[in-house]
Amino acid sequence: MHMADETQSKNARIILFTSCKGGVGKSTVCANLAMSVALSGKDVLVIDCDFGSRCLDIVAGFSDRAVYDISDAVVGRVPPEKVVVKDNRCEHLSFIAAPYSVDAQMNLFLFKRTIAAYATSGRYDYIFIDTPGGAGDPLLYASAVADTAYIITSSTKVSVRAADKTASFLYDKGVKRLRLIINKVTGTSAKKAKDELISVIDGAAVKLIGAVPYDPELIRAGDEGKLTDELYSTNLTRAFDNIARRTEGEQVPLFYKIRRLKRLK
Repeated sequence: MHMADETQSKNARIILFTSCKGGVGKSTVCANLAMSVALSGKDVLVIDCDFGSRCLDIVAGFSDRAVYDISDAVVGRVPPEKVVVKDNRCEHLSFIAAPYSVDAQMNLFLFKRTIAAYATSGRYDYIFIDTPGGAGDPLLYASAVADTAYIITSSTKVSVRAADKTASFLYDKGVKRLRLIINKVTGTSAKKAKDELISVIDGAAVKLIGAVPYDPELIRAGDEGKLTDELYSTNLTRAFDNIARRTEGEQVPLFYKIRRLKRLK
């Protein structure tokens, strides 16, 4: 398992994406944020770890090019670089598909060794790991290698409280840097939405790193495998750009350059 490039010394930051429940758009947020980070010039590898229910390849538009999946690399059927699919829109973005079914040969030791090979190869600034909702093996595997977790939730107090429980689980597993992304934010003005979000997350254990406005275009784009580089909605592209910049450590206002929002129809 030799991937290291001696001409580069960077180690990738590993961020896992999860949610306290299904249907909040976790994979869509993961893929679009990856594209926004990649468009800034950072090298991003996105690994789909939703074993048995893979959908990231559809959302990200590489399903017709994914010959292998992460289990093929983990159990040694092919070299790690063989399972990587380079995005054909952005040279800084790459993907690895999830297996269609759970591979009995996979285990935590082999998974950690494989992710370490990618992280220390010098090829990537970030590794995004997309996990399913719920505390199954994929989340346990991802939490064993990630230094950060982005928990995707909706803008209700019930959802944020559930996200806190997910955060507590991840913290106990060793993931110490935890952040919330609130998806499908509706309303009239960004200022009013911001005030409402602050009220919702007041007292939450996890800090907010970003919010994504509700827009039906994001759902349509996911069905068509289109990401932020092809979206017409400036609200969406700006939202993901804001989170990308915050991921890089910049101080960017929550709804920077976003003014009007859409109401849920």
